[in-house]
Formats: sequence, C-alpha cells, structure tokens
Amino acid sequence: MLTTRQQHTLNLLWLSQARSWIRHQIPLLGSIIAGSPELQDGRMDGCIDIDPSTLRLPKNARTFALKVRGDSMRNAAILEGDIVIMEFREARHGEIVAALIDGETTLKRFIVQNGVPYLRASNPKYPDLIPARELVIQGVLIALLRLSER
Repeated sequence: MLTTRQQHTLNLLWLSQARSWIRHQIPLLGSIIAGSPELQDGRMDGCIDIDPSTLRLPKNARTFALKVRGDSMRNAAILEGDIVIMEFREARHGEIVAALIDGETTLKRFIVQNGVPYLRASNPKYPDLIPARELVIQGVLIALLRLSER
C-alpha cells in the first residue's frame, strides 16, 4: 500500500519527468510478496533509470517498481528477486497486478468471473484470493527486470 508520503514523492517525480524526457526514473518502492498477501511498510528504495523508449512508455506514464519476493507467480516467469515495473491504471481481466486485498498487498493475476473480481496465482500451490472487504489495484505490470547474479 502506498503511503501518503510515497504518493506525494511519486507525484513530484512524475511532474518533473513531464518537463524532461531525456531519461525516465522509476521509483523503487520496496518489495511485494508473490505468495500469501502481507502488510507492507511503504518504504522507497531509490529509483531505476531507464530509456523510456525501451518500455514504450507514453510521456504521461505513472510508473513504479517493486522487488518480487516469493514464488506464487513462477509459472508467469516472475521469480524471486525480479523487479516488476508497474503502471497506475485500471486493470483488465488476466493482467498481472500489484493489489491491496483486505488491507494486505500481493502480486497476482487479476481475474473477473461473472462480474466478480479476484486474484489468482501462477503457481498451483496457492489458492485464489477472493476479497472479503476490498480489492484495490495499485498497479498493472508493464515490464519485468531480471538481473543476472554476479
């Protein structure tokens, strides 16, 4: 879950990028569990510099990055230690999302079945997550970074 301070920092960063399109900085907002949902501390761990044409980002893209922990998305080729680049926008059925479900965050596939939204892992050992109270999509996956070990 984004804190008020993180949201303010993101807004300032996005505003500055609208003025200068030479490089794009994507804030790294800690990690997200790809497993059972959990509470997040909402810290910012710096920024990732990218060439915006690499990700085919529109000039007004509102993006952030998270480091993946866990194995619930392994069959979608998202592994522990990967960095997911997310965009603030409305999710469509089948997209991978960073979500707040009943107060806890997780990385899962967004599913809508018979008008009912829920989250699905890409690993059969994890159950579907049906919200008891709320399901808030915080971002939609647009890119995945995997750094080789040195």
